[in-house]
Amino acid sequence: MILVSTTRETHMCSASLAQAESYRVRLEFTDELEPSLLSGEGLPFVSLEDEILANGYSLEGQELRTQYGRIPYGAPLYLWQRGKGDNCEILYIGMTVKMTPKARFHSHAAVVKLLADNVNVSAASVYFRLCSRFDLHYELSGSLCRRAIEHFSPDEAHAIVSDVEAALIHMLRPPYNSHFIDHEKSYGKPFVIEAARGIPLPWDANTRFEQMAKSDRVK
Repeated sequence: MILVSTTRETHMCSASLAQAESYRVRLEFTDELEPSLLSGEGLPFVSLEDEILANGYSLEGQELRTQYGRIPYGAPLYLWQRGKGDNCEILYIGMTVKMTPKARFHSHAAVVKLLADNVNVSAASVYFRLCSRFDLHYELSGSLCRRAIEHFSPDEAHAIVSDVEAALIHMLRPPYNSHFIDHEKSYGKPFVIEAARGIPLPWDANTRFEQMAKSDRVK
């Protein structure tokens, strides 16, 4: 167990979108994972905040690296789906910035309801997937920058993940999500999701979203 001190702000932040006009997002999700992983020790992902911390120079960051033998992986986004392959149905999309995926699943009413609705349906198999890569591409002073989400500050990372989560929800319209289904969020900066390996992203919707992101509707 790692004791949390008041020095969590001591981390290495080598990236920021403060001077960027827009950005592009590349996502990658794991293969389908069985819900049974939630009852054991088979879910090693930490919170995004702890992954950011582990990338820094603080004592807590060093302790995290020692505990896991490396910089531990965070999963800023996750989704639940029914079925596998191209015919799967995305049921829910969420984010895990401050909590581990396992803790988030156990405490989240929407996930509990999702599992309860499907537990006695013999023809229904539900799985979850974790976002294993969340990269941003953007231009600064005419140069292309490529940075992973864990190299941003916790506050900026939270804002970016929140915007991307809202965009995915609006594109895919999962039935267990309630926000951003029928209306757009006001995004911090224009962006486009140019790749999302592992999920059936509707690229026609993404094209529409890119056009919208360049419009005056984005605050």
